[in-house]
Amino acid sequence: MLGFPKVSAQRAREIVREISFASRAKGRFFVLLITASMIASFGLIANSTAVIIGAMLVSPLMTPIFGAALGMLRGNPRMLGRALMSEAIGVVLTIGAAYLVGLPQITFADATPEMLSRTQPNLIDLLVALFAGFAGSYAMLDERVSPALPGVAIATAIVPPLSTCGLCLSLGAWSGAQGAMLLFLANFVSILIVALFTFWAGGLSRTRRQSFGRVVVHFGPTLAAFVVISIILTNSLIKITRQRALVTGIHEILDTHLAMKSGADLEELVYQRTPQSVQVMASVRAHHTISPAWVTKMESEIEQLLNTPVDLVIRTIRSRDVCSLGSSLQVVPPNMNGVFLVPVANDFEARETLATQVIREAFEKEPGFELTRVEYGLSPEDESIIVAYANAIRRLTQREIVDIEMQLQERFEDPELHFFMRVDATSLRGRNGPIQVEWTNIRSAGLKQSDLLPKIEQEVLNAFKATNEVVPIRTHFNYSKKHWRALVEIIGSGIITPDDLREIRKRLTSTIASDVELLVWHRGDFIVTEKGYSDYDSLVEPTLHKRTQQLREFFRTDITNEATEIGQ
Repeated sequence: MLGFPKVSAQRAREIVREISFASRAKGRFFVLLITASMIASFGLIANSTAVIIGAMLVSPLMTPIFGAALGMLRGNPRMLGRALMSEAIGVVLTIGAAYLVGLPQITFADATPEMLSRTQPNLIDLLVALFAGFAGSYAMLDERVSPALPGVAIATAIVPPLSTCGLCLSLGAWSGAQGAMLLFLANFVSILIVALFTFWAGGLSRTRRQSFGRVVVHFGPTLAAFVVISIILTNSLIKITRQRALVTGIHEILDTHLAMKSGADLEELVYQRTPQSVQVMASVRAHHTISPAWVTKMESEIEQLLNTPVDLVIRTIRSRDVCSLGSSLQVVPPNMNGVFLVPVANDFEARETLATQVIREAFEKEPGFELTRVEYGLSPEDESIIVAYANAIRRLTQREIVDIEMQLQERFEDPELHFFMRVDATSLRGRNGPIQVEWTNIRSAGLKQSDLLPKIEQEVLNAFKATNEVVPIRTHFNYSKKHWRALVEIIGSGIITPDDLREIRKRLTSTIASDVELLVWHRGDFIVTEKGYSDYDSLVEPTLHKRTQQLREFFRTDITNEATEIGQ
């Protein structure tokens, strides 16, 4: 029948004897059962699939199910009762051993993914158990494929659901324990019913022909239990399918909108239903924080999909995708083809990305320059406008703005494009105080001229100190066209005129035998004290330094005392 091996009378007696002997709860049965339970429990805690497979190989709980099927088929109450008793003892011992493993809660404090996958059974689990049970019972009929039985134990996974049940009980997770027990019952009934049919088709019943009444007696109770469990698991599968459809719908809405934001990528989606609404929390990686307007738009579309109020929260994780030429591509999770670099989907976003690339190329090798944002838009006359925002240690020149605008016009093929740049120029400080970046090309002076710089600086300061009512506070030097240029910052109530400057320059030339071009920067933000003039930084620096040292010493002492108390 359908390729089933018809066993001989002698082979039938051997199968019955083998199953009957293996179904008894004796010493070897208990040793293997406790060992399998321990291995499965630790494998579930460690979330290790390989260890769990090892527990399936050791478990002896498969054979009593075959014993129960054979006892029902052959009308042998003694064999049936002994097999069911062995299975019941095995179930209790497996759950108890797992419960004891999880009771201390030293090695774990919450369910692992391997445990969670066994707490929500569905119709698919039932179908897997059916085919696995068929393979196992078929292997018992044909002695040539009997060695395949351990592989069947791997597929059916009798012990892991029971161990999961015990671990869930130790955590107080009653719902998870019920789900794991339901999975075991589904496996048990599926293997039992398919073993009944397989053994019957293989000719292991006492009589070759059986009346309809005897068939009902043999298969009826098991079929009824199978139908009940099938209904329960089908309902579970329907719920899971609906949940997945719901998540897929929300994913599609979020992905569609995020595709229009350069560098935006949905990382994680969590939702829950409440009596009033559906709460959705999405973690998104993006270049910029997602605005409330975008969240409102996505929230509205999800409400239309679910036909219920939705509370959407977007957690933005700031990130930046940078390739060798800039941010010209969008990085997304790999799809089925393995592709994860895709062009940006929105034309405005693509233009912003191209503009970002051009500006980054222009300032790639300049330190202290950070491009923070680029915006592309259209004027009322439909002219392209690009506005860039940057942090830098100097102001940009008009010539630099014109050069970038010309490059953008060329790359965009739009001669009417207008470029604007907002630069937040921050001060740069070194060991000698604030630095004017425009005057920091001293290295081009060469070694011989650089050696003269300390003397030149001192003479310049002395020359200005000799001038009444002004105080030089710092000097910045620049070497240009084979001579020194000095920008002198001064404070005071006096004024240095061009004639005064020419007179000071003459005195310097005669003193240092070198021509120095002078420029004077009158600083209005000076402090008048009884001792003279001072800028604010110079006034507060000694006190601030002393206060900083006191704070450091205070925290160092506080930390030391705390560490001593912890040690005691």
